[in-house]
Amino acid sequence: MASLRVPSFIALILGFVLPAHGMIFWNADNSANQTDPGTGVPWGSVAKVVNSGLTLLSGSAVYLGNGYMLTANHVTMDATFSYVSFDGITTFQIDSSFNDGVRPAGKQVASNLDMAVFKLTTIPSGPSAVQLLSTPTELIASATQVGWGVGRDPGTALSSTSVPWGDTSTSAHRWGVNEPKALTNIPFGSGSYEALVTIAGASPSPTFSPAGLGDSESAATLYDSGSGLFQVIAGQWQLIGLTTGVDQTGTSSFGNDKTVSPRGDGNYFVRISTYESQIVALIPEPSTSAILAFSAAFLCFFIQIRRREPQSQPQFALASRDFSAKFPTPCQPLPSSSDLSSTFSASPHSLRPGPRISPR
Repeated sequence: MASLRVPSFIALILGFVLPAHGMIFWNADNSANQTDPGTGVPWGSVAKVVNSGLTLLSGSAVYLGNGYMLTANHVTMDATFSYVSFDGITTFQIDSSFNDGVRPAGKQVASNLDMAVFKLTTIPSGPSAVQLLSTPTELIASATQVGWGVGRDPGTALSSTSVPWGDTSTSAHRWGVNEPKALTNIPFGSGSYEALVTIAGASPSPTFSPAGLGDSESAATLYDSGSGLFQVIAGQWQLIGLTTGVDQTGTSSFGNDKTVSPRGDGNYFVRISTYESQIVALIPEPSTSAILAFSAAFLCFFIQIRRREPQSQPQFALASRDFSAKFPTPCQPLPSSSDLSSTFSASPHSLRPGPRISPR
């Protein structure tokens, strides 16, 4: 990397073949970051899209609650890839009846978006619903990505700035850190979508300035499509980005953590705050009968509790509470896309083997 590389395409990070240990880190091997980091990030809410026997993998997905999930629109779901697994052991079937008439399962959020919502036939009890960021308050600060992509080629030196991707035997449930550096627009389907950009920074290294975030700084790889980028905002872990693309396929290059040559690879994420209302619109509200049944059950429970209370016991009313003082104001907005438009302009290109996925 002797000069600033301007990518000619963004490769959609998706594949078809066998899975097994995701994500490449600066200065850390494939055994790193395969357990919950304990920070509160929704580690258990990111699944992989698989076949029934867990022998094939097509991408990652994020749990929205009530049996609904979010993934990249180019992640394959069909008669083969019809299950998800949150732990690599238990599978949940995808409901093919929830579709838009174009996809075999799931509904594309919008024709210009590389993002789709799909439904499971049963509601899993383990994962919790992620919180979608609804306002554009992303920070230029550390964020955590969770996905199921492949790792590095095991034969690559940890200090290497050019890291070949491993084969599907290196895919795993992993987390890594990076930070949004800019916004850009990615052409897709009938238009384009707004995306957050992270850069694969090499750190610690005297060669690159500014350096990155340390050994756990991550770069997305094959099968990380549909994985989540999370950040603590207003005191809560929130989904700020959905992984959709990278600068180049097959190799991740780490370098300067900004646009100064030689910079690291750019990774691209659908900006959730821009499209939160469109995502939510695809998730049906609970039926009126279900709400009435729940209300009736709660009323009966409340009456039983009241009957057991001594008549002299005071009743407690909910007081209004102002939470605003508890939550910090975002320190600064992301820079506009014009700041980096010359270094992050590209057209999507399918990576998976087989026929190219036509934009819809």
